Amino acid sequence: MPSKQKTLLFFSGFVLSIGSFAIICTSLGTQSWVSSKVNFDKSNGSGYALLSYGLFQVRHEKIDNGGLDTQLVIHQVLQLLKPGDSQHIIQILVILILVVGLLCSFLGSATTCLNSVSNPYLTFLGPLGVYIWASINGFAVLLAMVLFASNTEANQMPKYLAQVLDQSTDQYHKSENTYGYSYWLLLPCIFLNIATIGVIYYYQHARYNKKKEQERPMENASKDVILF
Repeated sequence: MPSKQKTLLFFSGFVLSIGSFAIICTSLGTQSWVSSKVNFDKSNGSGYALLSYGLFQVRHEKIDNGGLDTQLVIHQVLQLLKPGDSQHIIQILVILILVVGLLCSFLGSATTCLNSVSNPYLTFLGPLGVYIWASINGFAVLLAMVLFASNTEANQMPKYLAQVLDQSTDQYHKSENTYGYSYWLLLPCIFLNIATIGVIYYYQHARYNKKKEQERPMENASKDVILF
């Protein structure tokens, strides 16, 4: 049976891993990743399109300066993107990377839970396994955030979606983007993984110090035998 200290610390790591799992599920399941305002010019005036989208759905509404607006519509993002284009590839990559992060957070929570109730014999089921899963998870989440932001800013994803949804000759300009909670939730997920690694490292460090303290009396005893 594990010690009380190990049970407490690994259970704390389990709670942190479950938190990371819940955050990624929330980000995947909600569509408030970014809200954009894309201005456009047309032959008899100008206006703007309002878009709010996530990894799977986009909400679109077009408004011109004359007060006319189109009905709010909802479409599937991947269906609007042309297969093989950079926007489509990166969007799929973000989804796949987050799925990998979700799997790693699950494996991390399973490993910490196992160590809180037992002492596994296999090395990869101990602290080493927690380090691996938490590190991959944190890196995957960070990479997903960077790729999504690059797709939004560098590839001008809002402008691309607005043009596809409009299907007119209006000339669209660069968008004004505001990132939503579905995107920013991934940031604390990274810190949860760092905290998980920190908790397990603290356990190993404390265990190492305790082991050294237990060895010192034996070392002193051997010296006394030699002297006398």
